[in-house]
Amino acid sequence: MKKLALIILLISIPLFGQSNSNKFSVSGNLKVYFGKELLTPQFASIVLLPNNHITEIDSTGNYKFDNLKNGTYKIMVIDYNPEPKEFKFEIKSSSISSFDLIVDANCEVSKEIAEQDIQNDKPRLLLISGIAPYVSVEDSKFAKRYGIIFQDFGDTPPTESCVKQYNSTIFDFLDKKFGKKWREEVRGDVVGLK
Repeated sequence: MKKLALIILLISIPLFGQSNSNKFSVSGNLKVYFGKELLTPQFASIVLLPNNHITEIDSTGNYKFDNLKNGTYKIMVIDYNPEPKEFKFEIKSSSISSFDLIVDANCEVSKEIAEQDIQNDKPRLLLISGIAPYVSVEDSKFAKRYGIIFQDFGDTPPTESCVKQYNSTIFDFLDKKFGKKWREEVRGDVVGLK
């Protein structure tokens, strides 16, 4: 009986050791260019291929995929571009830490575009309202009084972080030109106002 227990123990030790030695991880940090600013995004989904595992970044931009075996993988950040960039890496008998990712949000609106719009006397306040944009008489009066244009992207907006960056620049411009008074009169759904 003791011999049988010893044989089972000797057989199981290499099996347990093998299963743990083939489990590796990849981890790193994500930064995104919003216009010319390199920032940690508030959220992002990262896909690991070919496994199709998805993870979210934490509040500091860190991500991690566990339980990987030796092999070649790709990572894609899927929140900022219709055609995400692929980052390729290979696991060779050890985990990879500090596999940092930098992507460009390709903002169609940004701080730089807001500055150009201000110079061209065409500042906009950007909205994301969904399928049916809402425009009121008060909006027209506000736009005329403060020299801005409301632009509503409806249900196909650019990345929200890009919209916030653009609007923040316009907010600063309006604050310098008119004080804080305009903030009491503007519609409440301007992106980034609250």
